[in-house]
Order: sequence, then C-alpha cells, then structure tokens
Amino acid sequence: MSYKKGDVVSVVSAAGEFVGKYKDSGASSYIISDPRMVIQTQEGMGFARGVAVTGEENPTEMSFYTAGIVFVTKTNEEVTKAYHQATSGLIV
Repeated sequence: MSYKKGDVVSVVSAAGEFVGKYKDSGASSYIISDPRMVIQTQEGMGFARGVAVTGEENPTEMSFYTAGIVFVTKTNEEVTKAYHQATSGLIV
C-alpha cells in the first residue's frame, strides 16, 4: 500500500509500535515525521514524548530500516485524533 506524504501511519517494528506522518520510503528505509512511540499506561494507550527512553524528546523524524519493520498501516481515526492532539496540543 502506498501512502501520501503527511498521512498518519502506524509502523509496527520488532522494537515496538510508532505513529507518525509518512514522509518517504525506499528500498532500505521508511521515514516518518513527528514520530511518537505508542505506550500502555494504567489509563490505557498513550504516546511517549519521543521514540526511545534515552532518546531526544519530540524528535522531528525517525528512520526505520525496512528489514526491521513488521508492517505499516494507516492509523485508525481515533488514534489519529489523539496523535494530532499529542503533537500539536490542540484538541481535535
């Protein structure tokens, strides 16, 4: 499936699940902008303020090696709204 630049996608990898805006992909990499790692809390699903515990807070983009990706799918509407709220601070 191909995505348009800016589509909100979910990337499931061996390291976890990430949500971000599709930016680019090639033979060996897949890039999303405004990436957020999906986390589980006592209140339910949420987004980390980055993509790695020791990584930079709120990175602008993340590149995956395609060999490490299990699959990519369009993010469902409710999670997309929550993602926009998490990245912009605006309630959708």
